[in-house]
Amino acid sequence: MTWNLTSLLVAMLPLVTLAGIPALADPPATTLPKPGQVVTDHVRGEVILSAKVQFPEDKPCINDFGQRVQAFAGCATAAGGDAKMAGYFVFLVDVETEKVHQALIDLGCKPLVHCSIQEGRNRGGLNAETKPDDYLQGDPVVLSVFWQNEQGKWVERAYEYFVTESVAIDGQETRIEKPWTPHFVFHGSGAIHTSGTGCIACPCDCPGGIIADNRFPIYDPKPMVKFDMAKAPPAGTQVYVRIRVISSRSE
Repeated sequence: MTWNLTSLLVAMLPLVTLAGIPALADPPATTLPKPGQVVTDHVRGEVILSAKVQFPEDKPCINDFGQRVQAFAGCATAAGGDAKMAGYFVFLVDVETEKVHQALIDLGCKPLVHCSIQEGRNRGGLNAETKPDDYLQGDPVVLSVFWQNEQGKWVERAYEYFVTESVAIDGQETRIEKPWTPHFVFHGSGAIHTSGTGCIACPCDCPGGIIADNRFPIYDPKPMVKFDMAKAPPAGTQVYVRIRVISSRSE
């Protein structure tokens, strides 16, 4: 029997799938969480969360530029009850914030500088007396969201993809739009200090959640951002939030 290159490649396709390389229609995760569950993948160093899309059209930064402390991805429950900020989230996760926090800890992700909301209000703002400990700190993380579209194909987008940032130039008189470029760290404050907000990844350095953009000190200044709902799947869509960790390790 004579084999040409095309025949050989066709014959190998089933073997490629069996070897663990997913086909285009397969989900981009080894295991998907059922509602109310968290998947912790120690091999890939990531946490996968089940969530639904909601459209908080009357909240800040939704389809319009503004400032907010509330995350765009957060939990429906926290601190033993309904999350205080659940109505602000676009991606509403169906487990408690404390479970997400513990899953990240189990992966070796370490919070370094954390505080309560009350303490944060006393330490916030950028001024001549601002110190490094006035920034929430911890191991860096990367977030993305994935879902199955109407054609049955899986789509994944970085958390930053949905948001545009506006920055001032020329002495605050002129503003330009730019890609959102947060620096997300796992500080764990919302779980450690039982804030009850439900926030997972806040768009500023806010101690109410467990992950924050710490480009600026606690609370202020806040970046000017806009979440574009046209980039998200329709309200009610089942999505999955992926958090990949960059854990500190001993030498």
